[in-house]
Amino acid sequence: MSLGPLRSATALLAAVLVGSPLFGLTAEVRGGEASAPLVLRVAPIGDLGPRRDNRFADLPLALARVAALRRQGEGRAIVVALEPGTHRISAPVRIGPDHAGTEGAPLILRGADDGSSRLVGSVPLAPASVPPRLRARLPASARGAVRAYQLPEALRGELAYRAPRRLRETHPRVTEIFDAGGALRPAQWPNPGPNPEPNSGWTTVAAAEAGGLAFTLKDGPGLPDLSLERDLWVEGFWRWDWLLETLHVAQVDQRRRRLELDQPPYEGIRDGARMRLVHALGALDEPGEWWRDGESGLLLAWPSPGSADLEVSLAETLIRADGARHLRIERLRLERARGDLIVVRGGEDIEIRTSELAWAAGRAAVFEGVTGGGVSGSTVHDIGASAVRLVGGDRATLRRGGLFVRDTRFTRFSRLSQTQSSAIELDGVGAEASENLITDAIGYAIYLRGNDHVFRGNEVARLIHGLSDTGAIYAGRDFTARGSIIEDNYVHDIRTGPGMEVKGVYLDDMASGFTIRRNLFVNVQQPVFIGGGNDNTITHNVFVASSPMVALDARGLTWMKPSLNEVDSEFRAAFAAMPLDTPPWRMRYPKLAEALTDEPGVARNNQIVDNVSIGSDDLALTDKAEAGRQIILFNTRLDGPVPNPGDLEALARFTAKRGITLRLDPSKMRRDGLPASPFTDARR
Repeated sequence: MSLGPLRSATALLAAVLVGSPLFGLTAEVRGGEASAPLVLRVAPIGDLGPRRDNRFADLPLALARVAALRRQGEGRAIVVALEPGTHRISAPVRIGPDHAGTEGAPLILRGADDGSSRLVGSVPLAPASVPPRLRARLPASARGAVRAYQLPEALRGELAYRAPRRLRETHPRVTEIFDAGGALRPAQWPNPGPNPEPNSGWTTVAAAEAGGLAFTLKDGPGLPDLSLERDLWVEGFWRWDWLLETLHVAQVDQRRRRLELDQPPYEGIRDGARMRLVHALGALDEPGEWWRDGESGLLLAWPSPGSADLEVSLAETLIRADGARHLRIERLRLERARGDLIVVRGGEDIEIRTSELAWAAGRAAVFEGVTGGGVSGSTVHDIGASAVRLVGGDRATLRRGGLFVRDTRFTRFSRLSQTQSSAIELDGVGAEASENLITDAIGYAIYLRGNDHVFRGNEVARLIHGLSDTGAIYAGRDFTARGSIIEDNYVHDIRTGPGMEVKGVYLDDMASGFTIRRNLFVNVQQPVFIGGGNDNTITHNVFVASSPMVALDARGLTWMKPSLNEVDSEFRAAFAAMPLDTPPWRMRYPKLAEALTDEPGVARNNQIVDNVSIGSDDLALTDKAEAGRQIILFNTRLDGPVPNPGDLEALARFTAKRGITLRLDPSKMRRDGLPASPFTDARR
């Protein structure tokens, strides 16, 4: 077993600084002679220095010059260099075909060598006075500490502080407030406490009413006065512990502790559901919280100690590239958007590298319909929803899109949309996520949709705690989404709270045709789970204190059977969307077109071969799954005193003494993967 080494982000950054062609174009070759790129400089906000040729007051002006130069026939690479400091924008910077260079002479947006160039979508807030009518509604402990700020005119007309978050929401659009340490939270009850855990900061539903719109809160002290709240929200795991929804409150009966919602959650409300109040002035009772008054346009906040200066996110997106070609974004800090930081639609050969993407309410980077490109050597943290979404290629013809995420550190993503969000989302055909560190968030590591993707050489750790019935590596509900490979990954410390269960790799709801090989699972609750699917291969993996190593059910014969038979089901719609009778599909999957007429609910032909389990049970078959329908061969279980799961050197010695050669190099599987961010301070 061999896991590819995680390349050093520090080494990559060093390559940039010395002008490596891998990360910075230093010259274009014309007729055998090198031609230096044209450099345009952008001054930071507040710079009062003289404007010179090729030095611009802001990024849009510099890009307008780029377009003019291209129209005039300029064929050299053009570098738009953002000087050290903060560059503020209030609307997306747009890049299109008129800015395009060539493969050898691209357009490069580049920050300073030390990573100090920041492109931000927030603006400072002006202090104001707290009106007496609002001060009187604050908790007594907060009245001397809460300050008022005037929101920008563009935000004063907002009817609510956010839109509802429901089952199908992929990326929220949310106003956020920032101090020097990052985003404050809307005032909530209960508070999460000084050392928050996934299950802290919640109360529960005492009783839900029929119809899914109204419920009463659990009895207990501390409920704030909600009688005057006009923009009150609640978020909760209303029915399932894999779905968190945020909904607006229509009515409050304070005496009865009864709340009624504007609209019901997905599949209603259950008694005992975890929930909390959000954006309540009466709950603004500790540092780091805020509340906005829709009537006056004032924001009330209790700043963190020493952080009285606040900013509000204003730009919906920082960079929007539509139909762009041959674009590089490098050595930049991109922060603080109400939606996504970077959106790329159409075009080709676009890469974000050695950059830091942080504090988006939505996603960090979205590539849709792009051919070639992605994210590499970067740091991505504190993202509201999924961090990076890549959609490329063409499923109808199985043409690959050539998109990638490589050598990148992901942490604290899915902070606003805590469920159904991931560090990386791959869709379409033929994308790659390799050599990344994905850790310490409530969301998935990766959500795989489409065909022929590769998830290779990544470290995945400490995710999805506090959830249930979900997985760190997730795919499902599309019988045609086949051909993806999960290999050479180090997956560890994937567990959840009491009474809940999570998976390492979750092939949910008939996911089929995946290959899972040469992975190391350490301290993972259910490392590989096949939810009714077929034709999956699980081979040459090592499972340490991770039990059972493979779980398999045949849900297509039980509770999921209606989805396979009903003509208008989501499952059948996904099946019908693919041209399974056309040559590329017939060649790859000759029997797939008839799959729904040939015992579709039977879980079969899953190959579980040549795996090693240490301190773990082997297989668990449930829901009418049959071992005789699978290929189960040559799996080895090692008993005896199991080494500390975190001691990889001891693990290698343990297996060697028992005659098992894992071909495992512990030095290449560091528990913390990539080194620290090359940027000086990950949480400003």
